[in-house]
Amino acid sequence: MTTPSPDVRAALPDALRRPAMAVVGVAVVVFGVLAARYAGDGRAGRVDWHAENLVDSLGGAHRWVFGRLTTFGSPPFVVIAGVVLAGVCFALGRRRLAILAIVGPGLTGLATTFLKPTVGRTIEGGFAFPSGHTGGATSIALVVALLLVSLLNPGRRLSMALVGTVTLVAGGTIGASMVVIGSHYPTDTLGGFCAAVAIVLSCALLLERLAAVRAGRHTTSL
Repeated sequence: MTTPSPDVRAALPDALRRPAMAVVGVAVVVFGVLAARYAGDGRAGRVDWHAENLVDSLGGAHRWVFGRLTTFGSPPFVVIAGVVLAGVCFALGRRRLAILAIVGPGLTGLATTFLKPTVGRTIEGGFAFPSGHTGGATSIALVVALLLVSLLNPGRRLSMALVGTVTLVAGGTIGASMVVIGSHYPTDTLGGFCAAVAIVLSCALLLERLAAVRAGRHTTSL
């Protein structure tokens, strides 16, 4: 009996859909807990103090490098990267991923922008939670990782490892950079990371659900 070939059109392979649902649930819970804990606050929490000391000890001497890295999470870069990524996905026949490359980062940017004043956490007078730069970089990295999975089809475990590694490295790097330059507390960046993961994976799951509904209607009509 032959193993069915994977649907290269999928934004999220079958094997990753249940893990994605679990990850979305965890991300939403973590985001909610952090938002409730730091709502209306303008001070660093205990977790922030410990994380800031670690980040400063590792990267404080290279502050200018981290300052440059923050560009990769800036709104202009995320918009351009999303459009280019969508074009690449479309050219490779991954239309759902092309849609995800626009919708995922776009909704993440809107969410992090409008949630900041809602949560009301501040740093040096500016709204800080969740970090939009971290969310933007994470959302783009997650779509890139899903594209790599679609192209390489490495199997369930390696797919999960690939998606997790790419997303954590990108989000962690930009998040750490934002902490080093003093624009965010560590928990702000964690909030941005969770927001991006929850939104992008939810969009991917929704795209697959809509595709399944369309396929079902097509089969019924035949």
